[in-house]
Amino acid sequence: MIVSIGVRKVTQIGNPILRKVLRRLKPEEIRSAEILRLVKEMAATMQEYDGVGVAGNQVGEDLSVFVMGLPKGTKRHPDGIALTVVFNPVIRPIGDEYEEDWEGCLSVPELRGIVRRHKKLELSGHGIDGKAFKKIYEGFPARVIQHETDHLNGLVYLDRMDGLKSLSYMSEMGRHG
Repeated sequence: MIVSIGVRKVTQIGNPILRKVLRRLKPEEIRSAEILRLVKEMAATMQEYDGVGVAGNQVGEDLSVFVMGLPKGTKRHPDGIALTVVFNPVIRPIGDEYEEDWEGCLSVPELRGIVRRHKKLELSGHGIDGKAFKKIYEGFPARVIQHETDHLNGLVYLDRMDGLKSLSYMSEMGRHG
């Protein structure tokens, strides 16, 4: 029997689950068939919505997990980002360099704004196998990790903006810039 993996509807800003601090999983929970299916659905949802990352609460789950990935050669980040699954992430900034750049969010469709983020960080958490890991990221992948980890803590990129002056509709940005 072939079981298809479904695409989930992405929760939109205003849904209370986006403002919750999500439940951390135990390593033994991570290895369950139910969680493996969820992660596959999250990856399918991210691809369907043309996202770079998606967090548990964005697919309606109160679980501390995010998926990120981007094929090589894309305009957003030519180097790509390997498909990565992280449970219970913890971020430790490295150095005091920051970058400002445009961010958007599947839960805040069609809008973009300038957000200041740490340039380099150490990410620790658990992988799909339930094992703990640590890895260093910088640049765009570090930005995605911070964005997705914010979701797991009940924040959206709008909360990180220094005012709303840069907040723009993508359609207007394309027309005027």
